[in-house]
Amino acid sequence: MSHGNLFEDIEQDNNPSFYGNPSIINDPYGAPPINNRHSPPHSAPHASHQNTQKQGSPPSAPPSRSQVSRFHETANSGFPNELVNSTIGLSNRISELLNDDNLHIDIINSEKLMNSSVIVYTIQLSSVSLSNKIIVKRRYSEFKSLRDNLLKLYPTLIIPPIPEKHSILSYLINSINNSNEINIIEMRKRYFKLFLDDLIFDSHPKLKNCLLLHKFFDPNYELCWYNALNEPPVNLIPDNLLLANPVNPADQNGLYSLLPIVNGFDFSSQFDNLPNLKKINDDLYKLNDQVKLYELKGFEQDLQFVIPQELISFEVKFHQLIKGLNDLNKLNSKTTKTYKHLISILIDLGGNLNNFSLQVYHQNDENNTLSESIEKFGSTIDQSFLTFESFIANHLIPEWQEPIDQLIQYHHTSLNLIKFYKYKIIQFKILYKLKFNKFQQLINMSNIGGSRSTTAVNPASSSSEVTNPEEDIQQTLDHLKELNSPTVNNALKNLSIKKMKKKPSWYGLFGGNNQPKKLNFQLPVEQESNGTGTSPASPSAVNYPLKFKLNHIEKELNKLNQLIELCNNDMAALTKALVNTFEEFLVKLEKKWLVLMINYIKNGKHLFEENVLNWQEFKEFLTDGNEEIS
Repeated sequence: MSHGNLFEDIEQDNNPSFYGNPSIINDPYGAPPINNRHSPPHSAPHASHQNTQKQGSPPSAPPSRSQVSRFHETANSGFPNELVNSTIGLSNRISELLNDDNLHIDIINSEKLMNSSVIVYTIQLSSVSLSNKIIVKRRYSEFKSLRDNLLKLYPTLIIPPIPEKHSILSYLINSINNSNEINIIEMRKRYFKLFLDDLIFDSHPKLKNCLLLHKFFDPNYELCWYNALNEPPVNLIPDNLLLANPVNPADQNGLYSLLPIVNGFDFSSQFDNLPNLKKINDDLYKLNDQVKLYELKGFEQDLQFVIPQELISFEVKFHQLIKGLNDLNKLNSKTTKTYKHLISILIDLGGNLNNFSLQVYHQNDENNTLSESIEKFGSTIDQSFLTFESFIANHLIPEWQEPIDQLIQYHHTSLNLIKFYKYKIIQFKILYKLKFNKFQQLINMSNIGGSRSTTAVNPASSSSEVTNPEEDIQQTLDHLKELNSPTVNNALKNLSIKKMKKKPSWYGLFGGNNQPKKLNFQLPVEQESNGTGTSPASPSAVNYPLKFKLNHIEKELNKLNQLIELCNNDMAALTKALVNTFEEFLVKLEKKWLVLMINYIKNGKHLFEENVLNWQEFKEFLTDGNEEIS
């Protein structure tokens, strides 16, 4: 199929926000128009939606298999525009293509918009078995937004990488040098193909069936990709991913909006300044020991998970692989530079030999055998540099150097998932500290209420008869010495040394330094008249504001208990999902690495075989020449 009709009007568009004639949306495949005297010569940009469904009418039914079959049969000779323009029809075709075993993905073209620096890339989905094609144009920012939103939609899956965006300075330098700009565009075309191939053929089936990916390939969303990012499921994700279900961020459970926010969290950034998982796991064990100190006081041990050793090993392994791949990447850069330097030497040598053969030819008119030998020597050198140049351009860079760089980005993506896991653990620990603070306030206020009740019942009791809270706590904690836990023993030692205040705070054991804030809010106390205008406050009247505060704290504790139970379930599901993802990723990575190594060895072997063949031909030429002379 000729693509001439597809690109002929592109340069007429002066608007950098889109890619050419709006009629491309209505007929993106460049097929000949259908003879219909009632149809207008040029349809409006949004005619597809108007033709498909009138306002207020029920949605149209998806096309039948017979209709789709007839459409496939007439794809090259003409087809009904209403089916092409139908969003349902396109959606069915895209889904059918993406699930076809013979699907082929290509970046068939790249072009710069007129009066603009924007480069657009033409994507073609095709299948021989279906005789079907989808063509859509996307720019770099749309590739990036697709990947960024897939990362948010599936925070437990590894999304294939795309090339990094160049800085403004490098872009200006490359735009001055046209050859460098062309190299960057060609490099991005290869990266985008790797990205789409891995996304569809070598990733989790959820990604291939994602609605956002289908819209990315839908020509109806070519003019309005922004709308796709503001429709479900993307618009269901909260701005902060920590306030969402970590396994299913589109979950609309309102409890997630009550979770605490962790400062410094940026899901899109690869920078990680948090401790490693081993250190965080040790802190969780300490937190468990500290919780045991107050189990008998009503503070239940809700922490039901620890970081599995598999995840800790994955983090260490990913860092080691990134270091090894970075070293290999540096070696590849030096190898490529050496090859290019060798090519420049061969070019100079071949040119000098050809000039030298001409000089010998002019000086020796009788016998030109020497001149021909020198010329053959120069042509062999030229064939050698062409062989090396082809090896670099077609094999070394696109099939070895760039895939290795892609593997490095893959591992950075894996570490980014681990970083998200770390922040969820920190969020979980914040919930525990909040609960412990509220629990401390509840105990303190209960003690105050108890002392007030004792005073009201027996005002004449002496202060020596009041129970000492320091002695009560010390007695209830003596049995914990049998645990032989260094953390517990250290905490008991601190309790025995520290002077107990009137309102002791246990919050400091969890890392906090501030005492619980005093509650200044008090409800007015109703007074009953006794005839003199005043009445003594009854015990129930005195305790009414305190009971209200106790009730309020208990409600907050219930809310925290619900959040902790929610996080317990989420962390268990998140841990299991990440372990499965990393196990599958390492298996796929090993296969990908073996394919790269085998292809690299094959290409290197082919390079040297061609060079040996060229020099063997030169040797035979010299041998035949000597035989003729003799």
